[in-house]
Amino acid sequence: MDDWTEFVIELQSTFSPHNPVADAENQLDHLQMKENQQINKYMVKFNRLTSQVRGYGDGALHHQFYSGLPNHIKDKICHVGKPCNLDDLRYLAQEIDVHYWECKEEVQHANKSSEQAHHLLQHQLLFGER
Repeated sequence: MDDWTEFVIELQSTFSPHNPVADAENQLDHLQMKENQQINKYMVKFNRLTSQVRGYGDGALHHQFYSGLPNHIKDKICHVGKPCNLDDLRYLAQEIDVHYWECKEEVQHANKSSEQAHHLLQHQLLFGER
Protein backbone atom coordinates (compact mmCIF):
# COMPACT_ATOMS: atom_id res chain seq x y z
CA MET A 1 0.00 0.00 0.00
CA ASP A 2 1.77 3.05 -1.16
CA ASP A 3 -0.89 5.69 -0.98
CA TRP A 4 -3.64 6.95 1.24
CA THR A 5 -6.50 6.00 -1.10
CA GLU A 6 -5.49 2.36 -1.14
CA PHE A 7 -5.24 2.40 2.64
CA VAL A 8 -8.75 3.88 3.02
CA ILE A 9 -10.20 1.34 0.57
CA GLU A 10 -8.56 -1.53 2.43
CA LEU A 11 -9.75 -0.16 5.77
CA GLN A 12 -13.33 0.21 4.55
CA SER A 13 -13.43 -3.22 2.95
CA THR A 14 -12.10 -4.81 6.14
CA PHE A 15 -14.15 -3.02 8.79
CA SER A 16 -17.28 -1.58 7.18
CA PRO A 17 -20.46 -3.64 6.81
CA HIS A 18 -20.36 -5.89 3.77
CA ASN A 19 -23.81 -4.72 2.83
CA PRO A 20 -24.49 -1.27 4.29
CA VAL A 21 -28.00 -1.11 2.81
CA ALA A 22 -29.03 -4.39 4.43
CA ASP A 23 -27.42 -3.24 7.68
CA ALA A 24 -29.45 0.00 7.58
CA GLU A 25 -32.64 -1.95 6.79
CA ASN A 26 -32.04 -4.23 9.77
CA GLN A 27 -31.41 -1.28 12.08
CA LEU A 28 -34.57 0.43 10.77
CA ASP A 29 -36.60 -2.73 11.41
CA HIS A 30 -35.44 -2.75 15.05
CA LEU A 31 -35.47 0.99 15.73
CA GLN A 32 -37.50 1.79 18.85
CA MET A 33 -37.96 5.09 20.62
CA LYS A 34 -37.37 4.58 24.34
CA GLU A 35 -40.08 5.64 26.80
CA ASN A 36 -37.71 8.04 28.55
CA GLN A 37 -36.44 9.56 25.30
CA GLN A 38 -37.68 12.65 23.51
CA ILE A 39 -38.71 12.22 19.90
CA ASN A 40 -35.95 14.31 18.34
CA LYS A 41 -33.32 11.62 18.97
CA TYR A 42 -35.60 8.97 17.44
CA MET A 43 -36.27 11.14 14.39
CA VAL A 44 -32.56 11.78 13.79
CA LYS A 45 -31.85 8.03 13.84
CA PHE A 46 -34.89 7.31 11.67
CA ASN A 47 -33.89 9.94 9.09
CA ARG A 48 -30.28 8.73 9.02
CA LEU A 49 -31.38 5.14 8.39
CA THR A 50 -34.01 6.01 5.78
CA SER A 51 -31.41 7.95 3.82
CA GLN A 52 -29.41 4.70 3.53
CA VAL A 53 -32.16 2.33 2.41
CA ARG A 54 -33.59 1.94 -1.07
CA GLY A 55 -37.02 1.11 -2.38
CA TYR A 56 -39.02 2.08 0.71
CA GLY A 57 -42.11 4.03 -0.24
CA ASP A 58 -44.00 6.47 1.97
CA GLY A 59 -46.31 3.71 3.18
CA ALA A 60 -43.48 1.43 4.30
CA LEU A 61 -41.64 4.29 6.02
CA HIS A 62 -44.91 5.40 7.64
CA HIS A 63 -45.32 1.88 9.06
CA GLN A 64 -41.69 1.73 10.25
CA PHE A 65 -41.91 5.15 11.91
CA TYR A 66 -45.18 4.34 13.70
CA SER A 67 -43.98 0.89 14.80
CA GLY A 68 -40.97 2.38 16.55
CA LEU A 69 -42.95 4.89 18.60
CA PRO A 70 -43.50 4.28 22.33
CA ASN A 71 -46.96 3.36 23.59
CA HIS A 72 -47.66 6.75 25.19
CA ILE A 73 -47.46 8.37 21.74
CA LYS A 74 -49.32 5.58 19.92
CA ASP A 75 -52.16 5.79 22.48
CA LYS A 76 -52.66 9.49 21.79
CA ILE A 77 -52.50 8.93 18.04
CA CYS A 78 -55.32 6.38 18.37
CA HIS A 79 -57.52 9.04 19.97
CA VAL A 80 -57.09 11.58 17.16
CA GLY A 81 -56.62 9.20 14.24
CA LYS A 82 -53.45 8.09 12.51
CA PRO A 83 -52.42 10.41 9.66
CA CYS A 84 -52.17 8.79 6.24
CA ASN A 85 -48.77 10.14 5.24
CA LEU A 86 -45.36 10.13 6.89
CA ASP A 87 -44.92 13.90 7.16
CA ASP A 88 -48.23 14.34 8.98
CA LEU A 89 -47.47 11.39 11.25
CA ARG A 90 -44.08 12.88 12.16
CA TYR A 91 -45.66 16.24 12.90
CA LEU A 92 -48.39 14.72 15.07
CA ALA A 93 -45.93 12.52 16.96
CA GLN A 94 -43.74 15.56 17.65
CA GLU A 95 -46.72 17.55 18.95
CA ILE A 96 -47.79 14.69 21.22
CA ASP A 97 -44.25 14.22 22.50
CA VAL A 98 -43.84 17.94 23.31
CA HIS A 99 -47.14 17.91 25.21
CA TYR A 100 -46.17 14.70 27.02
CA TRP A 101 -42.90 16.18 28.31
CA GLU A 102 -44.57 19.47 29.26
CA CYS A 103 -47.16 17.60 31.33
CA LYS A 104 -44.50 15.41 32.91
CA GLU A 105 -42.51 18.49 33.91
CA GLU A 106 -45.62 20.17 35.37
CA VAL A 107 -46.40 17.07 37.43
CA GLN A 108 -42.82 16.89 38.72
CA HIS A 109 -42.94 20.59 39.62
CA ALA A 110 -46.30 20.17 41.39
CA ASN A 111 -45.00 17.12 43.29
CA LYS A 112 -41.88 19.00 44.34
CA SER A 113 -43.93 21.99 45.52
CA SER A 114 -46.31 19.70 47.41
CA GLU A 115 -43.39 17.88 49.00
CA GLN A 116 -41.79 21.17 50.07
CA ALA A 117 -45.09 22.36 51.58
CA HIS A 118 -45.45 19.06 53.43
CA HIS A 119 -41.93 19.36 54.89
CA LEU A 120 -42.60 22.96 55.93
CA LEU A 121 -45.83 21.94 57.66
CA GLN A 122 -44.03 19.08 59.46
CA HIS A 123 -41.32 21.50 60.58
CA GLN A 124 -43.91 23.97 61.86
CA LEU A 125 -45.79 21.27 63.75
CA LEU A 126 -42.61 19.82 65.19
CA PHE A 127 -41.19 23.12 66.38
CA GLY A 128 -44.45 24.97 67.04
CA GLU A 129 -43.62 27.67 64.47
CA ARG A 130 -46.15 29.55 62.41
